[in-house]
Amino acid sequence: QDCLRSDPSDFDRLFEHLAFDEGLDPLLVQYEHLRQFLIEFNLLLARLSDECTPETCPKMTASNEWQYLCAAHRKTQDCAAIDYMTHTIDGSTALLTNAKHFSSRGGVPPESAKYFQSMARRLYRIFAHVYYHHRRVFSETEAEHHLCARFSHFVMRYQLMSPSMLLVPQD
Repeated sequence: QDCLRSDPSDFDRLFEHLAFDEGLDPLLVQYEHLRQFLIEFNLLLARLSDECTPETCPKMTASNEWQYLCAAHRKTQDCAAIDYMTHTIDGSTALLTNAKHFSSRGGVPPESAKYFQSMARRLYRIFAHVYYHHRRVFSETEAEHHLCARFSHFVMRYQLMSPSMLLVPQD
């Protein structure tokens, strides 16, 4: 977190500090980064609260081409964008704090790492929605925190998503 506070735009330093300087397990590094990203996703969600509502965004979309169904229900279904984002962040947080899958913050069982890809994919959809439908909030958040850029760098570094899935243009 010190690296993040000092310069959130220095991606190499952020991701290499834990991975190489301390010789940590790459799965544990991914786990800890995902936990930190979830904290920041909550801050992004708070910034959206006045303009992303069930009335303004009745479906979770990114541009006119992509619509996402919410996996937080027994059967996937449409949710308002703000609800989809809340469900995704809450579900990801619940999973990462679930002792059945992640019994200790000292290590990540290899079988639990399988959740990282789907979690990253679902979380990234939040950026796509905010970029295409709430550009001012996206731009302000990026200027200050580089959240989408850092997350994109993270998912590429650990091969959690394919480049074709990154819908937000990278500057």
